Amino acid sequence: MLSKEAEQSIKRFKSFSVFMSSMYESPGNMSKSKRRFFRWFINLQGILGPKVEGTIKEEISLDGINTWKVSTPKSDPNRILLYYHGGAYSMGSPKSHYSLVSYLADITGTTIYVPDYRLGPENKYPAQLEDGVRAFKALINDFNYSSEQITIGGDSAGGNLALITLLKLKEEGKYLPNSLVLLSPWADPAGTGESYNLEMADRDILLGPMIKKVWENNDNLYDGYLNNEDADQNNPLVFPISGNYENCPPIMIQVGTEELLLSDSRTLKEALERDKCIHEYFEWEGMYHVFHIDVNMPETISAFKQIANFLDKYSS
Repeated sequence: MLSKEAEQSIKRFKSFSVFMSSMYESPGNMSKSKRRFFRWFINLQGILGPKVEGTIKEEISLDGINTWKVSTPKSDPNRILLYYHGGAYSMGSPKSHYSLVSYLADITGTTIYVPDYRLGPENKYPAQLEDGVRAFKALINDFNYSSEQITIGGDSAGGNLALITLLKLKEEGKYLPNSLVLLSPWADPAGTGESYNLEMADRDILLGPMIKKVWENNDNLYDGYLNNEDADQNNPLVFPISGNYENCPPIMIQVGTEELLLSDSRTLKEALERDKCIHEYFEWEGMYHVFHIDVNMPETISAFKQIANFLDKYSS
């Protein structure tokens, strides 16, 4: 049974999503001024959202990438979470996720670094992957953390970036993080899974109205950051559901049952089982896409406690 706070959150985000989708245009047609408004409005939610008392935010550089370092009095300075924000690779920033990472840092006892990686359509793939890898390596080379101290995490597109960063690091064969934490990861940017259907779009209060507009316009879900020539669904550095996860660190997945990306997580879970990768998988009944963004819900706090338990087992 959903909490009263969750029911209120669902109503609020449903109105928010309808408003945002009413202004949808294909990525190639969207004016710069409208894109700026979208980004400003999304960022405003994180800036205005609640923060844990005593939250400290420092603006630093990870190899030239502007980054927010967020901690609370409960944060361990040696327990590092490199967190990639979501936003379909075309919006979002450390600002948009400030409220989320404040509570996540406090409950998990981590110090969180949130890089402001390059966004599309101004910067097309592989700019995002390059920034994800650079940020991880900078924590090691410039800040003297060991890879064993670092967890990689992210939500939605940030979950995609966490996965492809992991697979790129594995390909290079030098460093790997201690674990991954994924919140509603966008593992299938082509949207080929069984949950990408109109019935689920009607149930998905956050993404549904926008994705229905994408379908009506015959756009691709990835058009905002990925050129068609790079959209090879067999390339795991773009579509991580096609990746091989043998000899990868433990991976945690949290996903709502009422979201279009549900099959992304289920298919990824099957890949982890196939490749015998240690993992923990949680479906949150009745929850929408990246419900963690609303820290007023007891469901969010419980989800963060799940993450804390996972990190207690697998992080330094």
